Amino acid sequence: MHTDAATYQRRLRKEGTWHKPFTRSNSLRRFHHFIEKSDWVEVIHAQEESINRMCIGVIILAALYFLPPVLTILFFR
Repeated sequence: MHTDAATYQRRLRKEGTWHKPFTRSNSLRRFHHFIEKSDWVEVIHAQEESINRMCIGVIILAALYFLPPVLTILFFR
């Protein structure tokens, strides 16, 4: 499956070259190969502790960001 799309020159607005942007490209094949053949799961497991700390930090920042409106709604209503 592919879709042809025309590109236009910026100044002249004339029809330029044709290309196929939505084909099953080589990058999709490379990504598929990366998922199946690489050790990305082991890399994530090796960095699990730092990823967990980062996620907890994001949760704490979100809680601090929403704390004033929540307190305003609960106590000054």
